[in-house]
Amino acid sequence: MKREVAEKDRFSPDRDRVVIAGSLLIILALTFLPFLVVRATRISPPAGLSFFGAVGPVPLFGIAALVTASVFSSFRKDSRWRTATSAWLSRMLVILILWQAGVASSRLLGPDIPFARISLGSGAWLSLLGAFTVMSSCRSSAKSDRVFVVFCWGFYAALLLLIISGELDSLSFMVEYSNRSARFWKEISRHITLSLSAVTLGLMLGFPLGVTAFRRDQLRTVILSSANTLQTIPSLAMFGLMIAPLAWAARSFPFLASMGVGGIGWTPALIALTVYSLLPIIRNTISAFSMIDPSITESGLGIGMSRGQLFYRVELPIAMPVILTGVRISGVQAIGNTAVAALIGAGGLGQFIFQGLGEAAPDLILLGAIPTVALALAADSILKRLTEKLRPGGNP
Repeated sequence: MKREVAEKDRFSPDRDRVVIAGSLLIILALTFLPFLVVRATRISPPAGLSFFGAVGPVPLFGIAALVTASVFSSFRKDSRWRTATSAWLSRMLVILILWQAGVASSRLLGPDIPFARISLGSGAWLSLLGAFTVMSSCRSSAKSDRVFVVFCWGFYAALLLLIISGELDSLSFMVEYSNRSARFWKEISRHITLSLSAVTLGLMLGFPLGVTAFRRDQLRTVILSSANTLQTIPSLAMFGLMIAPLAWAARSFPFLASMGVGGIGWTPALIALTVYSLLPIIRNTISAFSMIDPSITESGLGIGMSRGQLFYRVELPIAMPVILTGVRISGVQAIGNTAVAALIGAGGLGQFIFQGLGEAAPDLILLGAIPTVALALAADSILKRLTEKLRPGGNP
């Protein structure tokens, strides 16, 4: 029965429509929108360059052939290779588009324009979005297929090889990274540490609060109302509210100041991010234990299990997938909010975003924004996978 459902999902008409829509988006974006944007200097007005003008006819025909093959793959007979074909073609498109952007930018840069910057244009971004749309559709249709897993890891390896090889070094985004590589890794490490610490503290506080709210109805309203109220405070306002009391605490207690506690920096950021992570964890903890059939609890007590044994051996394993879903929401949310914490000196990838905004440098903004999105997607994927494994009947 499960196999029949999987086959039905894999070859659903919805997936075929997504493949066609993504392929059409690639064609339209590369045909009518600028593929590259050229600036004489970092802050000069941009000039768009079409895909044909940037890379020439041969790569254009190559991409057109891949897109056409992707569309025709949607009309193949029901077989496991239908999804595999779309998965392979979409990944080839992403690699080919990025590779041609790097090759074209290297060719365009020369001694006549030593300070020029070349960035991906709207056509390149939308064509990549179309390819990723096809990829995501294939992923949802064949996430348990071993062939798909091979394609995934092969794509990641090819993308990493493309970056390491230096083919993309002429693009303005990579130029910004090259100028700040040491600082980039320092800030991304700080971003991950701050986000992970906040979610860990949120779980340590939110889980017992959720269990307490589930077991004591009179406290449930108070706990949920408090968490809801804190969640509605805008992040910048929350950071601002922390400055005065933490600065006073640092002045009044020198040992706190020696630990780095102050009105700005990591301390207010960690407190605020922890507060924001509480609500999803509390809510999902309450929902998780509320979903447990009372007969299961009665059966455990009936065979002589203590309350502690019942909680750790029966209730918690059943509730864990739903609780982890709350942790997943908090994790993605924390990674995004950590970028804003750069405004109060907490560091992280937000440093590049706000510096780029101040200098009107789009590629510097991307240096902070793209890794932030990648971290959020990675955290979401890892926690989703862990949730599926812990769910009863999940994949081993």
